[in-house]
Amino acid sequence: MPGLLAIGAVTSIGLGAILMFAVDWQWDGADRPLVGLIMMAVGILALVAATSMNGHTSHSGKAP
Repeated sequence: MPGLLAIGAVTSIGLGAILMFAVDWQWDGADRPLVGLIMMAVGILALVAATSMNGHTSHSGKAP
C-alpha cells in the first residue's frame, strides 16, 4: 500500500504546484495560491509517510 500512497502524494504535489504557479483564475471564498500550498504540503507529508512505511515493510528475508 505504500506505493499507492506515494502515487497519491506525487499527484497532490503536482496539482498543488499547478494551482499555485500555473493557474491565474480566482474563485470566491478561497485563496488559490494558499490551496495549492496546502496541497503541496499534504503531498510532501504523505510522501514522507509512504517512504517511511516502505522502509519498515521491506525485509531481508530473515525472521526477526
